[in-house]
Amino acid sequence: MDNDLVTRGRIPILLGVIPARAGSKGIKNKNLRLVLGKPLISYSIEDALTFDKLSKTIVTSDSQEIARVARNFGAEVPFIRPKALAKDDTPMLAVLKHALLKCERLYGLRIDGIVLLDPTSPLRKKSDIEAMIDLFLAKQPDLVVAVSACRKNPYFNMLRFNKKGYGQLVLKGDFARRQDAPPLFDIANTCWIFSRRAVLNAWRIPERTIPYVIHSFYADIDKEDDMKFLEWYLQSKGQP
Repeated sequence: MDNDLVTRGRIPILLGVIPARAGSKGIKNKNLRLVLGKPLISYSIEDALTFDKLSKTIVTSDSQEIARVARNFGAEVPFIRPKALAKDDTPMLAVLKHALLKCERLYGLRIDGIVLLDPTSPLRKKSDIEAMIDLFLAKQPDLVVAVSACRKNPYFNMLRFNKKGYGQLVLKGDFARRQDAPPLFDIANTCWIFSRRAVLNAWRIPERTIPYVIHSFYADIDKEDDMKFLEWYLQSKGQP
């Protein structure tokens, strides 16, 4: 994002992007799997459409079926993603760069930032995402990312194998109690807001990154058990 957007009086253009490829190893057709009667991707689309500061919300997919479902729930699908950008090892920032440049050409806009809403992390609070967008617009960093306090602290109770095959702490420290270890954070994956230059330069965690701490529960859907837990969680919160 240009640092003088506000002084020049131009309203920043933020593009909501929901990436949803057809292939999935852990769960077949994951983005279209029904969760309490609705496809998984619909939860993120419905969230995105409530954020007034998003100029547009698009779904980028290599699947015509996903595109059809996404349109039915109100998202724009202005293009079908090339298969070369829908492989298991395709970096997310390559997908975002393609979406940014493609949408700029199609819509005639200069996009200042991308709000990434991953459909496999559908549990997010509207107030958190709105606060992250406001933070991005006010501070103009290269990334605002949702984080949550680590469930396992690598200074105290996370091990890795060393070259001799023995377990050792991931981070060195001499702490008698977990509470004494420095607080660290997990990336929650519910929302990432990248600047234009971060996307174009493929900066995943740029120097100018602002973590936004969330305190609500979040989920990453990767396995069948994750999907079952998501349904149970939503039902426990009163969703039909």
